[in-house]
Amino acid sequence: MRVSVARNLTELESIVPAWDALARDALEPNPFYESWMLLPALHAFGADQDVRVVLVWKGERLIGLFPFHRVARHRSLPVSALRSWLHVHCLLCTPLVLAGNASACLDALFSWCDASFIDFRYLPAGQPFHRALSASLAARGLKVTVNRAWSRPLLRKRRASVGELGRQFANKERRLAGRGRLERVTLGAGGDVGRWIEDFLALEARGWKGRMGRALACTEAGRRFASEIFTGGFRRGRLRMGGLDFDGRPIGRRASFLARDGAYAFKTAYDETMGELSPGVMLELDNVRELDATPGLEWMDSCTEEENLGLDRLWPDERAMESLAVALGAWGGMAAAALPALRWARRRLAFG
Repeated sequence: MRVSVARNLTELESIVPAWDALARDALEPNPFYESWMLLPALHAFGADQDVRVVLVWKGERLIGLFPFHRVARHRSLPVSALRSWLHVHCLLCTPLVLAGNASACLDALFSWCDASFIDFRYLPAGQPFHRALSASLAARGLKVTVNRAWSRPLLRKRRASVGELGRQFANKERRLAGRGRLERVTLGAGGDVGRWIEDFLALEARGWKGRMGRALACTEAGRRFASEIFTGGFRRGRLRMGGLDFDGRPIGRRASFLARDGAYAFKTAYDETMGELSPGVMLELDNVRELDATPGLEWMDSCTEEENLGLDRLWPDERAMESLAVALGAWGGMAAAALPALRWARRRLAFG
């Protein structure tokens, strides 16, 4: 067992074959940490951060990949921490760990780490990596603090609450039929992914995200990131894109990424001038129908921050999420012991 650290894109690019093999056999999938998504993300959003991708090896086999951001202070305390790296377009931080090797991999990580804390963020609670991490912490007697626990919508096959909403939109489509041609479109294996990327970016930029400067096309880095991950996912058969056209004009596009029997929602964009058609809701209704009809696809993670009023109407299930801080070494233990008093002092100051 050995641990190495990749600090730049060149070092990471040199291990892509081993990285891809790990992703195929990982205990739990995370497309956002696979090579074809993480490399473009680091290039676009990681340049001004101290990002360290910790690699755990068993002989020549890569058995663990942990993207971390090193910070000098943990929750206002003067102790260093490694925090799961994420960015504005990624809300899932499950590390890639080889199935059957989680205990050895985590032991190697904890033994190697020179920071006082490891902050594991955005983990699906109760799922394989979370369970393996909990067992490893208990075996080593390490102190863990749950920094945050929440839930977000999860769509399971044939569990959506379409009901009356589906009937309302069926009636709406019939009323609009005399005004133009509504067409449902899907990016197939032989489709023009470049055209789909441009349509998506243009729709998003014309909406509220564009006005707030949050659309992918608002920056060259964001545009490049979108183009690279959509193209990479398409080539691997991992990109799922669908949409709506009205009289041949794109009015809605949605994108998600596939991993084994599940999917991870990424982005939805629609033409806000078509408000009477409610293209955003129509896209989601189509998404539900397609998931129900797709063999082998069982669920979709919303990948939202937390509650989502739009999805809550359709998705009755939830995915529990947690962010955990693990204290390591003497300084970490002392700092962890001080955290309750620090929280108490903050509350006293906040309420006078």
